[in-house]
Amino acid sequence: MEMLLLFSLLFLFIFMGMQVPLALAGSLAATLLLAYPSLDPIIVVQKSVGSMARAWPLLTIPLFIMIGEIFKVGRMSTRIVDVTNILVGRLPGGLAVVNIVSSYFFGGISGSATADTSAIGGIMIPLMKKQGYSSPFSTVVTITSSTLGPIVPPSVLVILIAWVTQQSVGMLFLAGYVPALVSMLGMAIVAVIISVRKGYPRQPVPPFRQAVRITIDALPVLITPFIIVGAIVSGLVTIVESAVVALAWAFLISAGWYRELKWRHLAVVLHNTVSTTAFVGLLLALASAFAWLVTYSGIPRDIANLLVEHDIGRFGFFLASIFIFLVLGTFLNAGEVVLMVMPILFPAAVTIGIDPIHFSMVAALTMVIGNVTPPVGLCLFIGCAISGDKVEDLIPPLLPFLAVMVTVVGVLAFFPGFVLWLPETFGYIPR
Repeated sequence: MEMLLLFSLLFLFIFMGMQVPLALAGSLAATLLLAYPSLDPIIVVQKSVGSMARAWPLLTIPLFIMIGEIFKVGRMSTRIVDVTNILVGRLPGGLAVVNIVSSYFFGGISGSATADTSAIGGIMIPLMKKQGYSSPFSTVVTITSSTLGPIVPPSVLVILIAWVTQQSVGMLFLAGYVPALVSMLGMAIVAVIISVRKGYPRQPVPPFRQAVRITIDALPVLITPFIIVGAIVSGLVTIVESAVVALAWAFLISAGWYRELKWRHLAVVLHNTVSTTAFVGLLLALASAFAWLVTYSGIPRDIANLLVEHDIGRFGFFLASIFIFLVLGTFLNAGEVVLMVMPILFPAAVTIGIDPIHFSMVAALTMVIGNVTPPVGLCLFIGCAISGDKVEDLIPPLLPFLAVMVTVVGVLAFFPGFVLWLPETFGYIPR
């Protein structure tokens, strides 16, 4: 009954329009006062502050956020688009495929779906419309491919999952490459099929010498993700140190090599970084207290015992979990879903024999689908703001891409090898 009260109040406050951190604080305080009168409400503050003080990997979040802000200055995203055009522009519907593959590369820098939508969408949506692609199709391609951002390392979402579940950030980073690649290929196939049917053009590819110049110019940007992940996996640095190295690299190439980051840009970069970090920090602190109260109630243990007793198996548990993540993702962002649900479902998954990394990546892929679905999909509304389309106009072209995204989630749930191959290559031992 206590947890029914807690979750009922939480969802009530959210549907009333409260920001999630305030909804968490209100539901926690009310539940402690009404259902746990013997507990001192100050424990909310203790658990919030204490968890943040010990969570040193979370220091990477403001650093990766700042890296993304720096790369939004100048022509960083344009360089990625130009290189991608050399690789896949000659396919039917070349610009659509360029859009999708660019999101994969840019996601490896920003780690954010909304940053991807803004940076790539600002370039690709007007360009696709100019070359005859329908506006809704151009927008849908942009917003769905931007969901690759939170999966391709480095990823703020994956860092949150690693923190909540006490797993290796480096191994979870490695686990994200192949699932994101599979999802990217699925989207590209759909885009090519639709482009062939609609008669959308192929993209002209530059001559060899020009292509070499474009690629060399973009190399400092393209190798940034490999600096981050490679340094972690090699053991040379910790996750926090890798973020510091990557931030220094971002400053070096933006201000020194390309000379595009000016002093006047730093105020905007710092403002956006601080405002985003402040919101995320408050959310994390209160979610820690929320997760503690859920654990204190014994709900995760009871769910795990129930699942073991009824023997629904791994497939049944995956189906139930995917459904929960899909539903919650329609009105909460992925980070909020992680903090609210993973403390409950993750221990149960491990109890019935699902590999922790496998479950975590399937969960992440499912959660990010909410970025492009009504009523609160952030990428959906950012895309509409760029293109001028109405949400209802995007639903028909969105459905094939949503089908691909859900299918990829199902394939990865059935075949853990897609997720675990790279971590196993670097020494991970599946449980």
